[in-house]
Amino acid sequence: MKTYEAIDVISKAIIADGLCEAILVKGSIGRGDDDEFSDVDMYAVVKEEHLETFLTHRMGYLESYLPLLYASHVNFVAEQIVAIFNNGIHFDLYTVTANTLPHSDKAKIIYDPANKFSSYEPEYRIIAVEELVYYFDEALYYFIEGDAAYRRGNYPWAQHIMSSTISCGAVLLRYLYDKDYAYLGLKKINEIIPAEQFEWLCGAASRMDRESIDKIMEYLIKILDYIVDNYPAEISEKFNLKFYYWIKENIGITLFL
Repeated sequence: MKTYEAIDVISKAIIADGLCEAILVKGSIGRGDDDEFSDVDMYAVVKEEHLETFLTHRMGYLESYLPLLYASHVNFVAEQIVAIFNNGIHFDLYTVTANTLPHSDKAKIIYDPANKFSSYEPEYRIIAVEELVYYFDEALYYFIEGDAAYRRGNYPWAQHIMSSTISCGAVLLRYLYDKDYAYLGLKKINEIIPAEQFEWLCGAASRMDRESIDKIMEYLIKILDYIVDNYPAEISEKFNLKFYYWIKENIGITLFL
C-alpha cells in the first residue's frame, strides 16, 4: 500500500540525517488492523540534544516522499506535523524523546539499532467507570440540545449536536466488545460491534429533517436502551437513569414536537 511506501521513504530520510534514535509507527498500522484508507502515525525518537535541530528538519523529511498539499504544526501528545500528500495520504509525524514517547497503543518498530524498544509494551487505557458515566450523561444532554435545535428548524445544527450523542453512544457500545480500545469510539466500529447495533448507529446518523426526526430518535433510544440493558448493574446504576427514563417518556409529548 501507499502508506508503507511513505513510511519507507520518510524513515530512510530521517535515518540518513543521523539525529534519530528510533522510529515507531502506532495507530492502526501499529495494531495491524490498517487498510488502504489508514493514516500513518510515525514517532521519531530523538535525543534531547538533537531535538531542536530535528524539529527544523521535519518538513524536509516529509517532502522527501511527495509534495505536500497541507501541513499543520501542532502539539497534541507531542510535537507533531499533520500532513496531507498530493496522493491523499494523511501522515502524522510526531517527535519525542525516549522519556516522552507515549506507550498507549501497540507499535511497529521501523528502526531501533540499539534495541532500546525491543521490550516495548503498550499500556492500554481502559475507560474508567466514571468516564462511562460521563459519556452516558453527555449523550442524554446532547439529545435534549439537539431537539431544541431541531424545533427551531435548524436541522444542520441539530444534526451536528446529535452527532455528540452518537459519538458518546459509540464509546459505550464499543466498551461492551472491545474494552482495550473503547476510547477509539466510532473508528472502525463497523468491524467491532454486531451488525444490528452498527445499523442503529447508521440510522441515527441519517440526514435530519422534518420527516426523519422520529426515526433518528428511535435509533438513538435503541442504542441507549441496549447500553442500559447490557451493562453490569454496578455501572448502569451510576448512569443518570432518572433523566434517561424521563426522555423516553416524553418523546413526542413534551420535547419532540
